[in-house]
Amino acid sequence: MELRPLRLPQDLIPLGKMICHTFQYPENPEWSVQTDEKEQIVDTIRIFRRLWPLVRLGQYLSPSLRDMFRGYVAVEDGKIVGLTMVQRHGTTDTWVVGTVGVLPEYRRRGLARATLESALELMRKRGARRAWLGVINGNTPAQRLYESLGFEVYDAMIDYTLTAPSLPSVSEIPDGYSISRLPRSDWRTRFELEERIVPEETRRYEPVEPGRFRQPLPLLLLVPIINRVQHTAEEAFVVRETDGDKTVAWCRYAASTRGKGVNSIAVRLDPARPELADYLVGRMLHEVVSKSPNLRVEIDVPRWMPAVAAAVESFGFKKRVEYLKMGLEL
Repeated sequence: MELRPLRLPQDLIPLGKMICHTFQYPENPEWSVQTDEKEQIVDTIRIFRRLWPLVRLGQYLSPSLRDMFRGYVAVEDGKIVGLTMVQRHGTTDTWVVGTVGVLPEYRRRGLARATLESALELMRKRGARRAWLGVINGNTPAQRLYESLGFEVYDAMIDYTLTAPSLPSVSEIPDGYSISRLPRSDWRTRFELEERIVPEETRRYEPVEPGRFRQPLPLLLLVPIINRVQHTAEEAFVVRETDGDKTVAWCRYAASTRGKGVNSIAVRLDPARPELADYLVGRMLHEVVSKSPNLRVEIDVPRWMPAVAAAVESFGFKKRVEYLKMGLEL
């Protein structure tokens, strides 16, 4: 068994196949990577492989982008059988553990621990001060592994799904508020809202700092190219008080316009403004369904946004899985 760093772009295509086979749970099918998600994973990886020269150029121009794709893999007989993928959170000293997985037939051999421990050491060498990850609530073996390495639960997020959505009508925004498009380059609006609304216990492992939100120029230029090649329509909006211009929410949608994959929406709302939740969820659902009908829609809602969770459920979304967020100080 060989344990080695991730090699890109050579490992991209094998990783896509491995991920799709790894995250299958017959006893809990809602945990599994769904068929439409497999399509999206494979397509995204193929696009990154095609555009890798542009990615490398961006990494050359912006050092922080060199930490977008890091990790370790376990290889047996030339086949990737286990992996841990990590990346720096923007330009900060916080890192995200994106994927930890081992093919079913290679489990219980310590490969998840080995790849994760190697990735944690890599993060330390690159100046990381903390790391966080998400684990399915109920995946006891994975949670115990992370706890044994020092991770602790600090937050939770529910993944909601809506199958075969209908096009909702769009209501008027509540009095006292206005909504407008939010350019990708406007990082400060997102930062200032998050700085005001994110709970203290979440900030311990996900500090709200400009480096999380300010994207380097190469990334700002690269994302629209990826979206165009992937046939993804993406747009963000900001909601402000009409009296005083205070930002109280931002939201976005991402729609696959080629009839494959999964659509998504996101809402970040000041918990002190619950009256906006129904409007924002309905507006984003209308936007995404009008551009890409028939595809499943997903939204992740943190546990400290109960008004958004209630609005999501009122539009017919069902709870698919709850993720516990676990953090580690390095």
